[in-house]
Amino acid sequence: MTTHRLRARDARNRIQFIACPRALSARTLGIRLAVHTRIGSLFTMIIAALLLAGLSLQPQVFPERMCENLPEVRPGVKTWVAQVAPELAQVSVRELPEKTALGIFDRAAAAGWGSVDVLTNSVFREPCTFYFSGEALRAVDAAFVLDLVTVIRGQDKRRQDFEMTALLAGRGKLVVMYDREGIVYRNERLARDFRLASRVVFETPTAGVLENVKGLCAKVRLLSCVPIRSLVKVGKTLKVLAGTFTSETPVTPIQARAGPEGTTRWRR
Repeated sequence: MTTHRLRARDARNRIQFIACPRALSARTLGIRLAVHTRIGSLFTMIIAALLLAGLSLQPQVFPERMCENLPEVRPGVKTWVAQVAPELAQVSVRELPEKTALGIFDRAAAAGWGSVDVLTNSVFREPCTFYFSGEALRAVDAAFVLDLVTVIRGQDKRRQDFEMTALLAGRGKLVVMYDREGIVYRNERLARDFRLASRVVFETPTAGVLENVKGLCAKVRLLSCVPIRSLVKVGKTLKVLAGTFTSETPVTPIQARAGPEGTTRWRR
């Protein structure tokens, strides 16, 4: 009997000895899982903080809540918008006063933005339309050098002055209005002649992209005037697609003109 009891007790001890490491392993595993979970949460918090810090460092080029805070256009302007761009008159039409427009381009210049960065910003895909008057556009052109194919004002090949009379931006679309039809001018930076209709339209589905262009073509030797299909900013390059032709040019940041109030070669 004594021998039988000793054997039974040894067996129980062996069972306890085997079970104990298993219990310790489960407890250790739980601790490891808890540590890894905390490390993962801490890593996620660090990434989120860095993203927020990056967003906070981005320049605030546009005023906040422009669709709500800018004034409504006069009834006569709203009627005109309904005639030239009916789809943009279906929502609230807000006027970008001269002072506000100058402030936007001034901050964009300070941030190193190009004209495409401004005009394809997500602000102009909000559910409202912004109206740049001829006066506001002339003030912007007098104060800043803009890298635009659709220039605000200039001289055509016949040395006749022309100018942009209004610009509508909203719902992912830009509508540019000129004072006359069939303007042919030389763009010295692109070393090419362009023809502008009295109404030029761009779609801006995302930042840096101007596509489904209407009313703008490039003069190509032996091929008359080839319609511009798109203008796309890729890094620091602007790609212009005209028919089956593609041209690339460096993006030029917006620059303030020389002089305390800005100077221009434009003569009225």
